[in-house]
Amino acid sequence: MTKPTIGAAQSSAEIAAPAKEDANSLLSAFISYTDLRIRSVQRSLEILAATSEARSDNWINIKDLLKGYQESDEGLIVWYVRPDGTYYTADEGGMGKSLKDRIYFTDLMAGMKITGTLLISKATGQRSAIIAVPIKVKGKVVGAVGVSLFLDKLSEQISAALDLRPGMTFFALAPNGLTTLNRKTDRHFLDPREQGSETLRRAATEMLAGSSGKTSYEFDNVTKHAMYRTSALTGWKFAIAFGEPPEEAH
Repeated sequence: MTKPTIGAAQSSAEIAAPAKEDANSLLSAFISYTDLRIRSVQRSLEILAATSEARSDNWINIKDLLKGYQESDEGLIVWYVRPDGTYYTADEGGMGKSLKDRIYFTDLMAGMKITGTLLISKATGQRSAIIAVPIKVKGKVVGAVGVSLFLDKLSEQISAALDLRPGMTFFALAPNGLTTLNRKTDRHFLDPREQGSETLRRAATEMLAGSSGKTSYEFDNVTKHAMYRTSALTGWKFAIAFGEPPEEAH
């Protein structure tokens, strides 16, 4: 699968420019990279779900298809689930567990696509964003194919692509306030409103309530200024933060 890259609008020369001058372009690059990655996975799953193998409701028919997709990518695990909750992974086959208790399961079996639900993967224990597509036969959902996209790996890829200057960082928050992406991956799934900084709590609350803007906060004895924007795909709030106030957005 072709990996998303920063386009011409976010050249290496731009990324090397002073932080406050580059905040908007870096933020756009951050959102574009992440959305492209998620859309690419979702499109691959839609193609898989439409195959005769996936629609056969037979794991023997499906496993090679899913394994081929997983081997073409990295930083994820591919799985197939039946309406009763039993599921299989491309690596391990039948897992002997159920996905019925997952918060996305009812919606998925009702025919809805899942885009970015945050969970700890049952198969790997990794912090993941769930992307899944129902498999339908004559309008009836007979199962689903999905991916657990590892957030630590995705953040590492984003960090390499953005190549932020010292003192800058990136992060994204899910609508419930949990950190989905962060330059420091040990902060994934933490809620910034619960990290002991009143200014960070206010900034996170402001971000979650708004669609875009600027905010400031103090954390680890450093004052940060951030520009943020909401992804229409996931609803996540994406932010670029740095030690100097950003210029006015254009």
